[in-house]
Amino acid sequence: MRQVVILHNQIPSDAPEDVLDILRQAQWIKEILSSSGYEVSLMPYGLSALEKLDRRCIVFNLVDSAPGEESLSYLVPGILESLHLSYTGCSLKSLLLSTDKVLAKRLLVEHRLPTPRLFGGNAPDGLYLVKPAEQDASVGLDDKCLVARNEVRDVLLRKKTETQGRWFAEQYIDGREFTVCMYGSREDIHVLPPYEWMFNDFGQRAKIITYEAKWTERTFGYEHISAKYTHDAADGPLLAELIRIAGECWNVFALHGYARVDFRVDASNRPYVLELNANPSFYGFYHLAKEWGFSFEDIVRYLVDNCHRS
Repeated sequence: MRQVVILHNQIPSDAPEDVLDILRQAQWIKEILSSSGYEVSLMPYGLSALEKLDRRCIVFNLVDSAPGEESLSYLVPGILESLHLSYTGCSLKSLLLSTDKVLAKRLLVEHRLPTPRLFGGNAPDGLYLVKPAEQDASVGLDDKCLVARNEVRDVLLRKKTETQGRWFAEQYIDGREFTVCMYGSREDIHVLPPYEWMFNDFGQRAKIITYEAKWTERTFGYEHISAKYTHDAADGPLLAELIRIAGECWNVFALHGYARVDFRVDASNRPYVLELNANPSFYGFYHLAKEWGFSFEDIVRYLVDNCHRS
């Protein structure tokens, strides 16, 4: 029986909701693989524990960013490789390129893939979204992060002072928001149907997915943002373009395993890559499988069967 070790973050007693969710997903994946005949165990990240693992096992890598551990998400694959352990997901290089959002945006621009313009000295007037450079799960993102051009520098300075982290700003694209999930190997990519985030009854509110909207129940965003998995025929060309660009991202970032690309689409139906997550949650994959009638469990098994081999 093949052994799988599901590696996840250390979970402190005061862990925020997005970190607690990593453990929930680890337990979820364990149930799927156990029912598929694998011998599965959960293990919080720790170098000494990794060094003791049987080199024949597969590490299902779920280590993600957490407060004070932002570098772990891309360092872990390199550590696993150095220990000659097989593992699922993306490589150190892919995670490094995608985890640093400013570096990722510059790579997108270099390959002529559309992405919102970075704030700089010659930035045009308009609204800008101030974002953390190395966080995911919308950590730090709230309504006050959407500001006019003349406010950007002050907000960036305040955020950097408050968090001691790196922040940047990009042009705000006022329009629709889509997500594209994909999985596969370097040569064999499966791009799943895009789905749209609906901002229901938002009125004049900023249409952004904040941390509260993702993680805090009984908040306006949490209760008024929903996913739409089917689309009108008129959206066919747009969806095809989202799929094409997501596939280009897979190649540009040399992805392997699974990833997610988030888009905004402006009033002229032009898509822009907001960011690429090379270590995303599995909820999008699960709901797509449920909506479109394919097996989420098959995807999880695929990731194990097509892991990076030691």
